[in-house]
Amino acid sequence: MMRFPFSRTHVIALLLLTAFFAAGCISRPTENASPGELFILGQQDLRSERFEAAREAFKRLLREYPGSKHRREALLNLADSYFKEEQYIEAKEQYHEYVKRYRFSPHTSRAYYHLGMSDYNQILSFDRDQSLAQAALKSFKELVKHSPKSKYAGQARENIREIREILGKSSLFIARFYLRRGQRVSAIPRFREIIKEYRDLPKIRAEAIFYLGESFRLEESYQKAGKTYRTLIIEHPRSPFSQEAYDRLLELTKNN
Repeated sequence: MMRFPFSRTHVIALLLLTAFFAAGCISRPTENASPGELFILGQQDLRSERFEAAREAFKRLLREYPGSKHRREALLNLADSYFKEEQYIEAKEQYHEYVKRYRFSPHTSRAYYHLGMSDYNQILSFDRDQSLAQAALKSFKELVKHSPKSKYAGQARENIREIREILGKSSLFIARFYLRRGQRVSAIPRFREIIKEYRDLPKIRAEAIFYLGESFRLEESYQKAGKTYRTLIIEHPRSPFSQEAYDRLLELTKNN
């Protein structure tokens, strides 16, 4: 009769141990855990969305093993653990640390992208404070400058355009607020700045040109108003504001 080297008790224990590891139930790191053990444990916890446990492992690695070869990826994974849990302030801090320390790493473009997304995901509507939008725009521009051919660069460019539209609308909102209050001294330079800044966004630029013309008309600078309306009609003939500008020109002609 063939004899097995394991007793029945050993077989049961082995089966239980296999099931234990298959379920992802791994033991926590010991006091003297190696950087490799901490890194693997953190990755397993991150994949299983045990974010707090993952952070504990990555932070220990970063704190106790400053010279470890796993340090760079551990820092990025630490940032990811915050980002995936939508703790964007903490995520931003870690991504910023990564791009500062590892500017030429293969993963720097990803860190820049998620640094930008940490702010992008919190952007408010155009009539609210836009400091987060400005911060996101800066990060995405840094990404495109740093890694123009990165797989993240294309989406970053789309985000840049979207953020600039929000910022343009925000600037229009502020300029029109001053115009409504009769503070044309504050409104006019803002409209001019929008016209200069957003040449690639015709809808925003056309609206700014029209309200610049309105500002001049209301302060009775009719020659400047007429010139501004004509600029709008010539440069943005398909804009809905062009018809309004044409009507304003007719009024100015009749009254002068």
